[in-house]
Amino acid sequence: MYIQRHKQQLLFLMILLLFVSQACTDIFVPGLPEMSHEFASSIKQMNLTISVYIYAQAFFFLIIGVISDLFGRRRVLLACIPLQIIASFAIAMTNSLTLLIILRVIQALGSSAIYIVLRLVIKDTLNKEEQIHATGMLLIGLVLSPALAPVIGAHLINWWNWRACFILIGVSMTGLVIWLAILLPETNLRIQQFRNEFSFKAQLANYTGVLQDRLFIMLIILVGGTFASYYGFIAISSYMYIDEYHTSNTLYSYTYVAIAAAYLLGNRIMLWLNKEQVRPWRIIQYGLIISCIGVTVMISSLFGQTHIFLILGLATFGSLLIRLATAFINPPIQVLVMNYFGNAGSNAIGLLSCLQYVFAGFGTAVVSGLPFAPSVNLVVSSILFTLISLVGYYFCPHSKIQH
Repeated sequence: MYIQRHKQQLLFLMILLLFVSQACTDIFVPGLPEMSHEFASSIKQMNLTISVYIYAQAFFFLIIGVISDLFGRRRVLLACIPLQIIASFAIAMTNSLTLLIILRVIQALGSSAIYIVLRLVIKDTLNKEEQIHATGMLLIGLVLSPALAPVIGAHLINWWNWRACFILIGVSMTGLVIWLAILLPETNLRIQQFRNEFSFKAQLANYTGVLQDRLFIMLIILVGGTFASYYGFIAISSYMYIDEYHTSNTLYSYTYVAIAAAYLLGNRIMLWLNKEQVRPWRIIQYGLIISCIGVTVMISSLFGQTHIFLILGLATFGSLLIRLATAFINPPIQVLVMNYFGNAGSNAIGLLSCLQYVFAGFGTAVVSGLPFAPSVNLVVSSILFTLISLVGYYFCPHSKIQH
């Protein structure tokens, strides 16, 4: 089979696509304070460049998987990614915050296609155990971006300004989409069947069926809390490090290297546990325990008083633990949902991703809207979001996920 012969090369390309796509959010984060000054906007207004992007992704997640069922995985990717490229170059040239936010919505279309359709390619071509492994590997792209993109962005900002970040996104994605067009065949072999069976009423019924399933509801609450916590960190951390504690944007960017290293460590442990046939629910439990430890460490940072390095050290270490925990939680839940709902898998993974990013947008809004100092906002929001995850865990019908 073509995919099996080129599996490693295709997986590497998928990782790069997810890396650059995720960098659409990560690479310009060190420039948020500068952008806020340039556009004469508040923290809350400037963070719309993140939250609107997230909400747009959430919407596109709902429909992009179904569209790829009807028209093919390859065709959807090759239609959406070029739009993302055009939007990236246009952002680099705009002087209007309103237009920038609109262009971010177009960027989100390409990112949503990459995020959802690549997972459906994996589902089309691999068995369940291989899917968990491939999904874990695929998420490396999402992890490397927070590690490298802010560092790259900080140096680009120091060299020129934040606009260079989006130019680099456009150039990089152009090369990758050409490679994708050459390498990826169509993996959806049931297009005609999907078209014959398609109806808006049936799609609505699929979404309704997924939303009425208690397992799905509790899993989205569980994983949604972890997404809200991480995006809360993205939204507020630059203001904490740069504005509140006056570290350089370059030094701040290196915290993302540590955050990503924590996720990679968690990802490797999760893959090993999966290989050792540890049940998915047990792996998720480990992640929740680590999240609780991370929140406890973050709370202790509030008692650092005037010791800046102690405050930043504890807050960062707590964030590292929370990020590590997501590596235990996210991949097993994604694979479980795709397979649990069978023929409605595209609807389920799209809805799961949609609601994850709704939680992410919620996390951005909450941490930006709290009335305290950025460091306190980060701790308070992390407590709230971890409690949300624990609610999902407590009320989840465990028996459905333990096999």
